[in-house]
Amino acid sequence: MASSGTRTTWRSLARLLHSFALILLFTIRSFMYPSGPWRGYWEQAGLGRQLMAPLTLRFAEGRIEGEGDDCVGPFTFSGRYDDRGVVALVKQYLGRHQVLYRGEHDGEGTIFGVWSIGDWVGGVFALSPESRRAPTDAPIREL
Repeated sequence: MASSGTRTTWRSLARLLHSFALILLFTIRSFMYPSGPWRGYWEQAGLGRQLMAPLTLRFAEGRIEGEGDDCVGPFTFSGRYDDRGVVALVKQYLGRHQVLYRGEHDGEGTIFGVWSIGDWVGGVFALSPESRRAPTDAPIREL
């Protein structure tokens, strides 16, 4: 039978591991879904690839909000994401129709998926955060 000291140690270890898991989950979410400027496109037969620019997305606690513009007009995004990388969004063109977006994070920064307007029309899309890399002409610093 375990002593009360051993039980206390196991509880402390369990709390510590739980805290570590939460910190790791937050870090993964922040990496997978950084809020700020994004770039994206959608494709449709007959129209080809259409850019969404500018595009801003905000991620918090499993929810997504954002706004942007494309060849159809200005729009808002709202939806959800999960820890497995699954994303579901509704793109609402201002004063116009809605488009459903469903996709998955590829593990390298991009969300790929399909969009649809009911059973009427659809295609593929991709969304990626703007690069956080330094400009190519940035000076190289000595270590």
